[in-house]
Amino acid sequence: MSPQSMRAKFSSGGLETASPSRIVVMAYDRLDRDLAGATVAIDARDIERSHDLLVHAQALVMELHDMLDLDAWEHAPQLASIYQYVHELLVRANVKKSTQEVGEARTLLAGLGDAFRQAAVQVASSPAAPVVAPAAAAAPAAAAPAPAAPAFATPRPGPFALPDDAGRRLSVSA
Repeated sequence: MSPQSMRAKFSSGGLETASPSRIVVMAYDRLDRDLAGATVAIDARDIERSHDLLVHAQALVMELHDMLDLDAWEHAPQLASIYQYVHELLVRANVKKSTQEVGEARTLLAGLGDAFRQAAVQVASSPAAPVVAPAAAAAPAAAAPAPAAPAFATPRPGPFALPDDAGRRLSVSA
């Protein structure tokens, strides 16, 4: 078995066994890595690399958007709007090769990622509690505590393992 196929098997196994909150955190971690790499690639005028990273980030953002359960949390529509805005920023950044727009998207996603990391810690410390979206994800820090209703639908089989235009698989762990 090649090292690449071993890594792919290990990576996909991690996603299959990860909790929904852990998958969301993994997606935010990968988004940060993709956007940092895209900024470096744009600065280095590496068009192909920046394109690949930005397209992957767009796919992850849309997967997060599609996983949202809009009926389970009163702020889910606002979070969906943020994901849509970030996706549009990433498309414009890719077309214009703009580090400014990549930076804006990265800043927005960093705040959301921090909120979801905090929520994941809370979920992990109380196994009987449902997965909740943090109130800080859509509201200022002084917002009310997160609701008890789940904000994300159960992940579809193989979340964040989306085929890209070249037939490769996109993942949060690669």
